[in-house]
Amino acid sequence: MGKLEKLILTEAWPIGSVVPSLRDLTEEFGVSRSVVNVGISELISRGYLVASARKNTVVADWKSGGTLAVLNGLLANDLMDERNLSSLFDCRYLIMTDSAFLAAQNRTEADLKKMRALLENEDYSGRAEALAKYDMELHRTVAAASGNTVYPLILKSFEPSIEHLIEKFYSDSGVVAFIRQKHAELVGEIERGNSEDAKKAMKELLQHGRNSQEWIRKVDGNGSKV
Repeated sequence: MGKLEKLILTEAWPIGSVVPSLRDLTEEFGVSRSVVNVGISELISRGYLVASARKNTVVADWKSGGTLAVLNGLLANDLMDERNLSSLFDCRYLIMTDSAFLAAQNRTEADLKKMRALLENEDYSGRAEALAKYDMELHRTVAAASGNTVYPLILKSFEPSIEHLIEKFYSDSGVVAFIRQKHAELVGEIERGNSEDAKKAMKELLQHGRNSQEWIRKVDGNGSKV
């Protein structure tokens, strides 16, 4: 499935083109017909492909009609360009700043207890991978505390894409002190019920990441780019 996905994302199979027959695909990739069928079905579910009226399988307009799985595919294949990266930041920015604002109004004692526990147990001495998971858990807790039931679901669906970027962010030890301070400010403002100040703290957190796009786009250890 990964090889087929890359053919679509790199536009070797352009939008609107007819996918080769099952026989051709099995011969090209040296796999069974059932494996190809599973791969095609998966790509249809993700919005990459669509069955046409002529019983052919066609490459769909995945750029506008695909699912969030497309983001994961772009990242996995090192195909995130500047426009996609900025769009990802913009979407997360809108969701999380509004989540922080609403969380200050709607948070429950259970929400605050979880946020306090996360702050008390945060450990910035670990690897970037662990820090990324911690960061996402805190943000997801804030989104859940907003009272908007859809925000945490959207955020969770972003996580496979966002985690890859946040890991790169935390690979720079210089960001740790700033992030730790802002996390404490954010939770404090939510606890005090200060909506505007909670939103401001979240904006500063996310803007710091946006301003750090240079580190995101550096060549990684494998010699590939995001």
